[in-house]
Amino acid sequence: MLDRYKKPSTKPLGDFSLEYPEPITLHNGIKLWVVGNGEDDINRLAVYMGGGMLQESVPMEAALTGILCMEGNANMDSRSIAEALDYYGSWKSAQAYDSVTQISLSSLNRNFAHTARILLDCIASPTFPAEECRLFQRRLASNIDTARQRVQYLADERMKQLYYGESHPLARKMTSAGVMGIGLASLHKHHDTYYNRNNCRLVLAGKITDREIQTLDDTFGHWSSTGATVSEAPLQPEPSPAMLDIVDKPGAKQSAVSITLRAIPRQHPDYFKLRLTTTALGGYFGSRLNKVIREEKGYTYGIQACLAGRADDAYISISTQCNARYTWPLIAEVKKAMQQLKTAPLPQAELDAVKQYMYSDLVKTLDTPFNTAGYVGSCFLFGIYPQYFNDQVKAIDAMTGDDVMETAHKYFDIDKMRIVIAGDNNSIKNN
Repeated sequence: MLDRYKKPSTKPLGDFSLEYPEPITLHNGIKLWVVGNGEDDINRLAVYMGGGMLQESVPMEAALTGILCMEGNANMDSRSIAEALDYYGSWKSAQAYDSVTQISLSSLNRNFAHTARILLDCIASPTFPAEECRLFQRRLASNIDTARQRVQYLADERMKQLYYGESHPLARKMTSAGVMGIGLASLHKHHDTYYNRNNCRLVLAGKITDREIQTLDDTFGHWSSTGATVSEAPLQPEPSPAMLDIVDKPGAKQSAVSITLRAIPRQHPDYFKLRLTTTALGGYFGSRLNKVIREEKGYTYGIQACLAGRADDAYISISTQCNARYTWPLIAEVKKAMQQLKTAPLPQAELDAVKQYMYSDLVKTLDTPFNTAGYVGSCFLFGIYPQYFNDQVKAIDAMTGDDVMETAHKYFDIDKMRIVIAGDNNSIKNN
């Protein structure tokens, strides 16, 4: 019988690494990356189109273009597309990032020639049918109105304005009125500007053979549309001078706390050290913040800290929710935990736990071809380079408790933290 009072034994994961695939060039120059070690006869094609949130003229324009281009094309209406994809056992998704929009389609291999053609027709010649577009806009507007009732959403929204500057594209507010005000002309213009073969990259994952690759060459490889490529240089943040702000949500029972500290970019030699140090602070269940603020103090059900890296920028983000009366004590404990990491080496047992967590998180990337393909896609989305995965493993291996202390001392500058609190203003100030 299993003894649940006995701690299970653990062992090192052993050596592991990621082999980044070499791109294949299709007939018209489009690059295709293939992760083809799957065991089942299914695949997922991710199409990465240049043009994201940094390029849109109004919030949600890029996302709506990616989503709604799948609602009709020159050969099929919305209903025909939905019925065909359902018949072929396929499903689609789309999401906009900083400078890229990702459109994905999962398919059975035996039907891939049909589904790939439908996907290309939608991306190359969408019709943006008015009725379907308006229906989706109403649904999205309703979701935004619902989200704006949540204190965490309000805190994150205001933090973007403080961190990036209010005029920055990534800091613009999303409102239901704004979404409903996006016209079909805006979608067509965004599509015509950015959707062309020069801005297209493909990642295909699953059980891939020459037949699936040939299918893509027969479809996307003959896409003739050309145009300007998207500039890879993102807009840099222009932070507000404000270091503390409170977003009033009268009657709110909870306070949301969002803390941001600008960090070093991925290209910096200390980036991996800072990632491990931030993980020790609040990146896993056994972290310093979780132990003190959740388990010892009981201020919250959970608190997270992460190092968020973008193409040319990175920041440390700490977020949580708590009862209003714990707001200021919680913030004080965050600062205290950061200060403690700056003044003493991380104990070896704690360092081993952090490393084991990070190893296990990294090895998930190797679990399935779809996970690995997601890593390949992140190179387009977040400025990650091909050897990033393996370099990170080596950096984690080499980290010591003293390295954690030195890294925290260099980069955990408490005086430069921006703090946003969203909740009932009277309750927050009175406590």
